[in-house]
Amino acid sequence: MAGGTQEIESRSVEQTLELGRALGESCRGGEVIALIGELGSGKSLFTKGLAAGLGIDRPDHVTSPTFVIINEYPGRLRLYHVDAYRLGGADDLDALGIEEIIDSGGVVAVEWADRVSDCIPGEAITVRIDITGDSRRRLIISWPRCFRFDNVTLL
Repeated sequence: MAGGTQEIESRSVEQTLELGRALGESCRGGEVIALIGELGSGKSLFTKGLAAGLGIDRPDHVTSPTFVIINEYPGRLRLYHVDAYRLGGADDLDALGIEEIIDSGGVVAVEWADRVSDCIPGEAITVRIDITGDSRRRLIISWPRCFRFDNVTLL
């Protein structure tokens, strides 16, 4: 992978959204974003920000696809939002055609990516979100060499 890693302390919901937006603005198509974090850590919130950065018309309408597994949103780049929480493993995601979705040229954000790690390409962008307080989060974003993501500074 040998790209870059940045650890960022988010002090608010707004800052977490902003981090997602910044990552979305850096996407060029074909990226897979592996979101990892416990329940309530902000994976879906981060994805709302990502959607804003991808030019999705109503990023506030982006919701976790917990029961439908995959939601699709058109924008500058199409966003495929996958929630692997209820899946039995990588085979279930494979059966839903994840390879075709990844190859579509859009951006694929996979919540609970650690549950389906066999389906996540080695060149994926990884976003680990840890709860550090009521609305505070530690985000560790790792990206491959082929992806350009400038270090983000939160005010």
